[in-house]
Amino acid sequence: MTEKSALFDTHCHLGWFADPVATARDAARQGLELLAVTVTPDEYLSWQEPLADEANVSLAAGLHPWWVRRPEDADALINVLPGVRFVGEIGLDAAPRHAGTWAAQLEVFERICATCAETSDPETPKVLSIHAVRAAGAVLDTLERTGSAERCRCVLHWFSGSSEELWRAARLGCRFSLGERALATRRGREYARILPAELLLAETDLPETKGSTTGAAEVLAPLERTVSVVAAARGVSEEEVRRLFADNARALLDV
Repeated sequence: MTEKSALFDTHCHLGWFADPVATARDAARQGLELLAVTVTPDEYLSWQEPLADEANVSLAAGLHPWWVRRPEDADALINVLPGVRFVGEIGLDAAPRHAGTWAAQLEVFERICATCAETSDPETPKVLSIHAVRAAGAVLDTLERTGSAERCRCVLHWFSGSSEELWRAARLGCRFSLGERALATRRGREYARILPAELLLAETDLPETKGSTTGAAEVLAPLERTVSVVAAARGVSEEEVRRLFADNARALLDV
């Protein structure tokens, strides 16, 4: 019997589990690799040392647009960016409830992307995990303008933009991390079907709230279901999709 390929969650909130270190170790025992995003620089700094020895975890330094209130909020993240390889969650959110912070979001995201481009090593480029809600065009404009699309490896998490924006992002070399919620929509399944295979990654964006006690099982089961949905959408075997996700994640993260 052929051994299953490893699973990679390329966008999860490991710091939101009640015990992130125990969850990381539980994930490792099950062959699960994690790109763990953070929503503030403080969250990143609080878990940087405790998770440093967990070989299956790539910890990203982030500033989620929901946590942006003023342009100066970028300062703390920018201070750590020269020394980090993985950056996220960052991005823009133009949903009505975040309209009041839109100008600050734009300035913060511009500064973050410019700094990432300036400090990215050509041999091991920075990896950016990007939130783009009703803002795909603005995100892509910023990635192009700052040079981060060219100098970094950009991943659009839970992409929900238009078909035109999808192909623009693909031409820029962006990857796309897909999870159950994206694939629950007809548009998401169609994107999973038509995107070039080398641009596809798997994600969970879990847990949804801080303090989850479920552990690695909360991540593993949705990833398995994501594999099944993408396999059905592309008309290939589940093991082919598992292998595809694993190969793409290893190429992204250099692991």
